[in-house]
Amino acid sequence: MGNYFFLQVFTVVFALSIATTIFNKRILGFPQAIGVPIVSAIFVFILQWAANLLGGNQFITINLENIESAVRHIDFYDFLVNGVICFILTSSALKFKVSDLKVHWKPIGILATIALVLCAALFGGLIFGFQYLIGNPVPFLVLLLLGSALGATDPIGIKGVLSSVRAPHHLMVKLEGESLFNDAMCIAVFMTLLNVLEGEHFSLLATLQTLLYEIVVAVIIGWIFGWAILRILRGKHEMESLILTTALLACGSYLVALFAHASAPIACVIGGLIVGNRWKEILAEREISEVNHFWHTVEGIINSFLFTLIGLELFILDLNASMILGGIVAFIILHLSRFAANYLSFAFFPSFRKKSYNGSLAILSWGGVRGGISLALILAVANVPQLSEYSSILIGYTFIVVLLSGLVCGLGLPSVMNAFYYNPNEETEGFKGWYQRMCHKLNRSGVKYIIGEDAKGNEIITIFNPEAISDVKTEDGVTAVFHPNKVQELKRLENPDNF
Repeated sequence: MGNYFFLQVFTVVFALSIATTIFNKRILGFPQAIGVPIVSAIFVFILQWAANLLGGNQFITINLENIESAVRHIDFYDFLVNGVICFILTSSALKFKVSDLKVHWKPIGILATIALVLCAALFGGLIFGFQYLIGNPVPFLVLLLLGSALGATDPIGIKGVLSSVRAPHHLMVKLEGESLFNDAMCIAVFMTLLNVLEGEHFSLLATLQTLLYEIVVAVIIGWIFGWAILRILRGKHEMESLILTTALLACGSYLVALFAHASAPIACVIGGLIVGNRWKEILAEREISEVNHFWHTVEGIINSFLFTLIGLELFILDLNASMILGGIVAFIILHLSRFAANYLSFAFFPSFRKKSYNGSLAILSWGGVRGGISLALILAVANVPQLSEYSSILIGYTFIVVLLSGLVCGLGLPSVMNAFYYNPNEETEGFKGWYQRMCHKLNRSGVKYIIGEDAKGNEIITIFNPEAISDVKTEDGVTAVFHPNKVQELKRLENPDNF
């Protein structure tokens, strides 16, 4: 009859997922991608505390060793990277407009490539210095590997945060676009560094050739699958066949790309973009809406499952004071590196610097929420012989960074947005009010925007306080003098072609 292992595992994880989701929804009210891992971690702490409290009790016993063993046997990498991520990426790509990508492909490309590599390099160097100072040195290449894993922004976390923010369209496109495309780059850099650590000969030219091959072949596979699925979708369909066809698009393109040693994330994203931007020509609006609703529901289920698993990873962590402190420092260094990398990357392109909305780079840098992909990559290689000595640091730092990224960057993004985009309902009292005032200091120029619509319903961005530029206070500090020459500056800051 079997031992019902998988049924037991699924039952426990689903029960925990329901509990964490309900607790977060009714008590905390956080976005799911942030609240569920936090609640899972809290539940683990409570369970560990209860186990210690009830130790030696003859009526109730909690065997933490068995739980820890079960968690260690979860193949997190296989579940996420070789499993459900294809559905998450395809679902997002189906709703992402190619027209937006055509307009913003340059900044998305910069964020997903140059900025990612620079961030990993800066993080690796700075955290190497920190580990040396505390007397626990770690090889630079190992920390560079950690930086490349932490470079992956989480599409689930990004969408969860943005859904609660009145963000301008161009920023939402860039954040979602980066989260769609940087996963492939992140995995490619990570695997290259891993091969070097395992003793494989490194050649920059060979690496670039491999990367080019992976991208080109992935685009071809995604394109073929996209157009093939469009052909299948023509004609009459039951809703079940429409859903199964889009599921085939996700896992089929991903699997073929894996067999071809190409970038599987890029393949399913390209396929999703092609189908999502052409299926309005062959399907009714109602059918498209129902399919999107189905995948939105599936995303929610996968998210709850995934983030519960992230919280359960606390069982295999040896969290002590030095580990927690190191994780906090790693989080600070990572996001300082992201800010520096983004600003340096765009400095290479003066056109963006001259045509930019106030605060765009600050918001984009802040909005890089980390999630399951980072943790999956590290968990997958933690027991590699060359890394086993540093596995506790790699896993511990990654776990703490992922949690803090959600708490600080995810929950703090609305306040950062308010620093540059006028919100009459922003918090003014208590801790939230203090935090909001601190975020306002990011806006050195004082220029704030307001998001509106024109007569056709198109989004327009205008300066909320033009007097901050056009009016300059005289020496008495009261009288304001209008400067006509500043009108050109106002026009530049409001240019709809801005970055």
